[in-house]
Amino acid sequence: MSRPITSPRFWFACLLMVLSIYGFLVGSHSLTFLTTITNAILLGYLVVGVWTMWTTGRPELPAPRLRGALVTWMLFIAIIAHTLLSHWANPFDAVFVPDHAAALRGVALLFVHYVLPIGFLIDWLLFGPRGRTRWIDVAIWPLYALAYGLLTILRAIVYPDVANRIPYPFLEPGDGGWWTVIVYQFPIVVAVALIAVPVIGYDRLMARSRAVGAVRFTAPEPVADRLSP
Repeated sequence: MSRPITSPRFWFACLLMVLSIYGFLVGSHSLTFLTTITNAILLGYLVVGVWTMWTTGRPELPAPRLRGALVTWMLFIAIIAHTLLSHWANPFDAVFVPDHAAALRGVALLFVHYVLPIGFLIDWLLFGPRGRTRWIDVAIWPLYALAYGLLTILRAIVYPDVANRIPYPFLEPGDGGWWTVIVYQFPIVVAVALIAVPVIGYDRLMARSRAVGAVRFTAPEPVADRLSP
């Protein structure tokens, strides 16, 4: 079986993998952050995917439903980073600074918060396979963010002196205590679900369009074959 050397699908996945590795190399990333965990999962997925395409010769990333989940999670990270963490600031402002170390930190954040989410979204929009997601995934994929939030709360309560005890400002208990933070996980789950809806909808719409196109352009069966006993 031929290897997918000439496949744009293969080389785009390689590009994303290299960008992901570079983003990790130039920054300092703690596993207490959802951004780091999700980008690490994405990098592992890309490494396995590129290897699978190379060994099988099929220009498709494996586990399409996991791929859809990763697109959703990465978009969620990008939105949260740009709105709640950066307060709509231009991400390039942290890159073009005189201090070289600060500029590298800005590059690392640019890659994990923007470059990889947008790049993997482009991958989702351009390449298949299609129609593997299910609408039940709208309820399943947000459980990842919920699990992260609850485990982070539990860690902060059990280990009050641990480093990066509160990795994000919206996990700070404040005057309302931890119960308020737990309740705050509900809108986070809803936000992930809202992102999942267009991700799944696009996948299923493209699958339906391709199915209709395949039926429309299928060559008709010869009359002699249809009349043969």
